[in-house]
Amino acid sequence: MPIQLDRKIEPVRLEVLDIRNNSSVTIDQLFDKALEKAQTGTKFSSTKATNFVWVVGPHGVGKTTLLKMMVNKILKHEFLPDTEYIFFINVKDIDFNKEMTLLEFLTTNSRVKVNYTEEESKALITFLHNNPNVAIFFDGLDEASTKEFAMISHVCKLDGKSKPVNIMKNLFNFTLLPKAKIVVTSTPGLMYKLHPDYRPTSIFEVLGLLEEAKKNLGTQLCGEKYPAIKKILDQHPNLARLCDLPINFILIVFCLLSNEGSDIKTITQVLIVSMTRFVESSHLKGEVPLDKVGAEMVKLAHLAYKGLQQRKLVFEKTDFDDVELDKSFGLRIKILEGNKRSYFTHHTWHEFYAAVYLMLFVSCPEFEQLKSTFKDTQWSVVIKFMFGICNPHAYNQLKLIFPATMIKDYEEKKKLMESMMMVSMMMESMMMELMMSMMMQLLDCSEDLIQRFGWLHEYNDDETSRKFEDYLPVELYMWVPKHLHEVGDLVYALKSFTKPHKLALHSNRTTTEVLESLLRGIHGTTTTITELNIYGIVMKDSLMESLLLHLEAMERLWFGDVTNLSSYMESLSNAINQRSNKIQLGLMKHKLNDDDVMYLAGCLGNISLLDMRDTNISSEHCSVLKQAIEQLPSIQVHQLYPDILSTYLNVARNWLHWE
Repeated sequence: MPIQLDRKIEPVRLEVLDIRNNSSVTIDQLFDKALEKAQTGTKFSSTKATNFVWVVGPHGVGKTTLLKMMVNKILKHEFLPDTEYIFFINVKDIDFNKEMTLLEFLTTNSRVKVNYTEEESKALITFLHNNPNVAIFFDGLDEASTKEFAMISHVCKLDGKSKPVNIMKNLFNFTLLPKAKIVVTSTPGLMYKLHPDYRPTSIFEVLGLLEEAKKNLGTQLCGEKYPAIKKILDQHPNLARLCDLPINFILIVFCLLSNEGSDIKTITQVLIVSMTRFVESSHLKGEVPLDKVGAEMVKLAHLAYKGLQQRKLVFEKTDFDDVELDKSFGLRIKILEGNKRSYFTHHTWHEFYAAVYLMLFVSCPEFEQLKSTFKDTQWSVVIKFMFGICNPHAYNQLKLIFPATMIKDYEEKKKLMESMMMVSMMMESMMMELMMSMMMQLLDCSEDLIQRFGWLHEYNDDETSRKFEDYLPVELYMWVPKHLHEVGDLVYALKSFTKPHKLALHSNRTTTEVLESLLRGIHGTTTTITELNIYGIVMKDSLMESLLLHLEAMERLWFGDVTNLSSYMESLSNAINQRSNKIQLGLMKHKLNDDDVMYLAGCLGNISLLDMRDTNISSEHCSVLKQAIEQLPSIQVHQLYPDILSTYLNVARNWLHWE
């Protein structure tokens, strides 16, 4: 849908994080950071380490925008200035069943027909093979229509034909084009499903809009009204957590500007509000009856659905003709204004219209046949919107826009969606129960669990939440989500539950904002955080305050490589002393100073297990702990570092099997 602005919008910063050291980076630094890693040890000293970077993030966070910015900066000689050849490949456009040459593969997305003779093609590929000034961008590897990336590949010949998946794997391990610079984007989980031979050593994550960027963009969109909009967002965390994705932020801000949206809980609701405002506004040319508008928008939804089926984002005249959509009808939508090729103003709208078509206008038999295709990651956002349309209020709003007489089998499809959610949840529950002793594999399930929480959140229905909860185990083990909108999904689910659950949370280099939002969101629900493992984060006042809200119920609290923890050892020690029972405490990869040791010694009486693996402590401080430990023989010290301290303290050396 168009958003009319009376001013030019300047770009704002999308936050990009170096996952290895939890530091913020700019586009210009990506390959420099890769080089730094390669120089830190021999195991990274390879072309793969310096020339291959991976950018991850959820759908809609800005990964494609980031790649396009890189290409634009290359063309302006502001990034990789020596680059002579650029190949930009949309993975969804690749035909993975067709064998092709390397040159044919690299020009997959070329709008220009490549007509080289066989000799010319061989000469060009030979030239590219040892050229360090080649840059290849792969956008959306999770949209590949193949599952073969987990398998090892044979070596491709430089001038031969191979399937695209093998060409890509040979590029990723630099068997082909060994000096090229390669950037790949995908959702976070996909990378770890690759065979180890093809994984990068440099991984960066697009976090989306942080507060400063939101303020900048919000001020540009709203002018002097933004402080009032910001106040509403602060008062409605359910909305604020959706705003890390740029498109969500823009749409939500415009809802609030029109005095709508403060009670919104899902992005489906935001899109329906925007769509409703569109059909009732001057975006229509002249006086067009709403029923005719709705009929044309059904065709637009059909176009969106067919586009996703055919992995097509850009439409030509024949595509409009296929769905009998008349561009001159009177709808003032950008996609209808292109002369030769056109597309939805944002992929989110494309996915939303596809969801509308599936839930409202596809017959139930056809819908059932499509269920297997929904497992493809390209449908993940569409599926989420489909659950949003299952919400009765959302459905009633859509019936005011689209002709009710054209709607088919809605209730039957809604039951199928509910069944899909519950069966998936039942499988997750069984996996948890079967793998309680296999922690890392168990935690790998949490990404799928968070996805199902997202479905539940978008559905936004109390009765469905009750049913969903019945399939959950009492004890949940999860990684902390990486993004605020995922935190919103988890918090929504936990707030809707009525039964007590125990939650073990494991945070690995997430942002302080995300972890704090999650801890505050869970507080006051029927869910108890019994275990919290925090690794690679900067401790701040607000985060420690959020953590202490849950300390009394915790059975285990682990800190690993937490920056600035010393500033909070006193408050942590006091809180541990005030507990009604003992806690297991881990302080790993820290250097304890005088005050830290005194605070730790002061609360040992309420610690049942202390793990100080890879933590530095002086012999003088060791003596202080020795005296405290000798007075409390019941405490278990699993390990102190260096090893000699275990002997000095005369305590048993037991190993805690947790990494």
